[in-house]
Amino acid sequence: MRFYLLFLIILLQSCGSDSPPKNVTKAFYYWKSIFQLSSQERKTLDSCGVNKLYIKAFDIDWNFATNKPVLKAPVIFQDSIPQNLALVPVIFITNQTLKQISDTYLDDFANYVQSQLKHVWSVRPYIEIQFDCDWTISTRTKYFKFLDLYRKHCHGKTLSATIRLHQIKFAHKTGIPPVDRGMLMFYNMSDWKKPKIKNSIYDLDAASQYTATLSKYPLDLDIVFPLFRWAVIYRGNRFMTVINKLGSETLNRQEFLKKEGNKYYVQKDVQAFGISLRRGDMIRAEDVDYEELLKGSRALSKQISTQKLTFAFYYLDRNIVSNYTHEQLHQIFLSFELPD
Repeated sequence: MRFYLLFLIILLQSCGSDSPPKNVTKAFYYWKSIFQLSSQERKTLDSCGVNKLYIKAFDIDWNFATNKPVLKAPVIFQDSIPQNLALVPVIFITNQTLKQISDTYLDDFANYVQSQLKHVWSVRPYIEIQFDCDWTISTRTKYFKFLDLYRKHCHGKTLSATIRLHQIKFAHKTGIPPVDRGMLMFYNMSDWKKPKIKNSIYDLDAASQYTATLSKYPLDLDIVFPLFRWAVIYRGNRFMTVINKLGSETLNRQEFLKKEGNKYYVQKDVQAFGISLRRGDMIRAEDVDYEELLKGSRALSKQISTQKLTFAFYYLDRNIVSNYTHEQLHQIFLSFELPD
């Protein structure tokens, strides 16, 4: 009798759940050219149960002087990587490179990228390789052909590519990259150069304009959420610059600023944050609130159809992760796995 009661309870619980639990691998991105983990960063990985690390291997840009692609900012490993972490090298390719490169050079380009990765990657083998490129309608043919040509170097490893929100919404125009998995970048949701927007990094209202067709996207998707922050500065309603890692806590302490919501107005000419500011300049602080991350994680978990996936944070840095407790990061991971 007890067996049947237990079976009935389990059946009712499963029927009442809108979203079955997802099989989630917890991950972080490491986006610095010198790989060296601080004690705080190691503790974050351990405390959150992270078992995968995406490491930027290098950038590829176009050199107009030589009319060839050029490697920039290769990673230098000055520290050991925890043995429990699966590794994924990430290669960033500028859209400018795709614009300039010739179709006939794409096979050589794939070989060049692989040779550079072999040279740079001085640590243990990786399970996946990821390409990060904000391709456009005009460059998608070259980029997709490059990905097809690069696959010969994967030797059974997973080939993945980053996917922006606009590439989800306009997939019929931007195309679907020929890879095994996509990494949906759930941030940079608005144009940061516009002074009237709320938050270019993370705005769930803005994101909702792109996710209506998310469940129908034909690639298995992994997800990366933002932890980073910055301040966007305008002069005369024109974009001037962005200062990374500058958040509202620091801005709130400045006597020369007048706060209005998440915007700050410079009250006098001053040297601050490494630049010259003038009276009337506007600074918009773009922080990513824990409660908003939690809300977004729960909502996206219900929208995305992929059941076995990686949930990552961008990115691992002691000054960035210190804005969140380990318990908060753990709860965000958990909310995606069990959204209800």
